[in-house]
Amino acid sequence: MRVCLIAYRFYDGNSHMLQFARALAGRGDQVDVICLRAKGRARVETVDGVRVFRIATRSRERFRFAGYLFRLALFIVQAAALAAWRCLRHGYDLVHVQTVPDVLMLAAIGPKLLRTPVLLDLRDLSPELFASKFQLRSNSALFRLLLQFEKAAAGFADHVIVANPIWLERVAGRSAARSKCTSIWYYPDPELFPLSARKPRQGRFTIHYPGSLHWHQGLDIALEAFAKFHAELPGSELWIQGEGPEKRDLKRLARELGVGDSVRWLAPVPVSEIASVMGQADLAIVPKRSKCAFGSEAASTKIAEFMAVGVPVVASRTRIDSLFYDDSVIRFYDNDDPRALAEAMLAVARDPELALALRTNAARFLRESAWEGTVAAYRRLATALASPAPPAAPSAEALEHDPRTR
Repeated sequence: MRVCLIAYRFYDGNSHMLQFARALAGRGDQVDVICLRAKGRARVETVDGVRVFRIATRSRERFRFAGYLFRLALFIVQAAALAAWRCLRHGYDLVHVQTVPDVLMLAAIGPKLLRTPVLLDLRDLSPELFASKFQLRSNSALFRLLLQFEKAAAGFADHVIVANPIWLERVAGRSAARSKCTSIWYYPDPELFPLSARKPRQGRFTIHYPGSLHWHQGLDIALEAFAKFHAELPGSELWIQGEGPEKRDLKRLARELGVGDSVRWLAPVPVSEIASVMGQADLAIVPKRSKCAFGSEAASTKIAEFMAVGVPVVASRTRIDSLFYDDSVIRFYDNDDPRALAEAMLAVARDPELALALRTNAARFLRESAWEGTVAAYRRLATALASPAPPAAPSAEALEHDPRTR
């Protein structure tokens, strides 16, 4: 089977796309990926059997809407031309488009006209994401426009993957038939996120956050909590690894809180390297804003990745994460409260037995949930859509992998 995956993202830093591509390439399928090109990366490269085409660029710093639209339009035009040319020359059995934004589905128009099935992958919901960025109301003109884009993209696609069950029900209620939608929960590939060999810390306690630096991620809350934590454990460090529009303000806040010298700002690294960095931490934090609708519903991939490498996790009790995890596998705190976060961090730091219990229970959770189930669900869906017969919507119940049923 020959498959093309398209995303307005950096392939090397995108766990979802990388693992979907590896899942197909690992069984012998021929996989092309069309994605953004980071500085210094080859334009065309074969990575673990996947042919990666890197086109256009995207700034990871301050968000400028006009520049964003220009770069997005340029990417869509280039991706559409490349996908159409590759489809004409080699033929595709399936095109998988990962959003945001939903207008990216235009990049699949050439293969679609050539009767290639198209799979829409809603990693985030664009209306909710942009509402969070720009404080939009659900009755605003921009929100309604984004909703129309979502409906159009879902109608264009032959099937829709939705990132989690909360969003599955929302998309099924407003943009696509339930039978046309599948939820596939993310779990880390154990080859990419192996259990780390932990080393003595020599008195230094390290806390790690890897991810985007956006308001809904709650890094300002984390910095306020770390200032309280650092007052109790002066030798501690907070590692913040990522880029985003809030970085400049967060650095200023760290200085104002008096912990500027104890916060390390690490550059993003490819997925193939991030596990080794994550495994060096004593504690992971996921401080998403639970009072922000998007933050509370956007599942964190980092929780499961830290669980896989054996690092205990302290996380905000968001709606989506509390649906899948409980207090036996991660230490929750409530109400976006820096004091509550600091207390949870100190509880794990001061109690080796609690940290060990979290690691042990998390490892058991991942074994019972099984990464293999996620791979199998995606492979079944891709095979069903790429079958020679016109792709009637596969049975959602037969395709889904939901760890809540473990």
